[in-house]
Amino acid sequence: MERIPSDSAKWLVRQMASMGISPERVLRGTGLAESWLGDENALVTPSQYLRIVANALAESGDPALGLNIGPKQNLGELGFWGYAIISSPTLREANQAALQFWELNGSLVTLSCHEERDYITWVISPAFPMNSQSLWIYSVEELLTTFHTAAGFLTNHEFQYAEIHLTYPDPGHSARYTELFRCPVHFGSDKDLFRVAADGADRPTFTGHPQMALVCQQQCRELQARLRGCDELTGAIREIIVSSMGQIPHLPEVAGRLAMSPRTLRRRLHERGTTYQHILDEIRIELAKEYVASTGLSVDQIAGRIGFAEATTFRRAFKKWTGMNIKEFKRRRSDP
Repeated sequence: MERIPSDSAKWLVRQMASMGISPERVLRGTGLAESWLGDENALVTPSQYLRIVANALAESGDPALGLNIGPKQNLGELGFWGYAIISSPTLREANQAALQFWELNGSLVTLSCHEERDYITWVISPAFPMNSQSLWIYSVEELLTTFHTAAGFLTNHEFQYAEIHLTYPDPGHSARYTELFRCPVHFGSDKDLFRVAADGADRPTFTGHPQMALVCQQQCRELQARLRGCDELTGAIREIIVSSMGQIPHLPEVAGRLAMSPRTLRRRLHERGTTYQHILDEIRIELAKEYVASTGLSVDQIAGRIGFAEATTFRRAFKKWTGMNIKEFKRRRSDP
């Protein structure tokens, strides 16, 4: 049975308690005792988290619960994942840290980011199947408000969405969207997404601390590895890739070493919501940043270690991953 980090679920239970709704009522039907809130290493199943959300909506009687409690979320309440974001030197790096270690926050949604000339588009998708539109509306509304609040906090500057598109119809409180976000909101769209102006992506963060960011990212990598350790398949793939750096194995070779066909491997990864290329890119990004920031290796040496035949190709990839060239990244990481 899949289990995810419980920080986000615990935060919701605590928010309900601050509204006078006891944890016992919010945890009803989940099989979780109140002592679960005090267990720092506790995990939760997606079905348990969804039941917590359903209970919170029912007990509060507030269909706009996600919009109303989202602004109260503090990144510092979300462990090393939150601190990796807080300590990032720029908004772009904060976004990259959030996406790279997204699974650590135990969210009900997943995000993908696409940068265009004038806008950055963030597409929202469900992390798990949901059998109720009210659960999806809560999940999207909470994401929109927490992202909006966090971006403003990080830059100490008013954050503004350019536009928001939502697949569900007007839930009956569209005026609250206008009040909070002050941008065009389109209901009944093909996708759930929001856009922000690209020219603010490199804004320095008010909370940035390059050295602390490296420490927090390393802790996130370790937590991520332990979490993925529950999944033998992705753990085995990562081990094969890391042990082969410099001569990256193609998917058919990895499948053969795992005693399965390439088609079966693709299917099993799809069931886990990932791909071989995604796993490979994650490892390359992690190692590239660490090598550039913490070693004296030349660009040619780093490129070779993470499977690039040419340093020029690696330089382009590094700029795409981080939004900075190698010299700038190194300088920012060394700045006090």
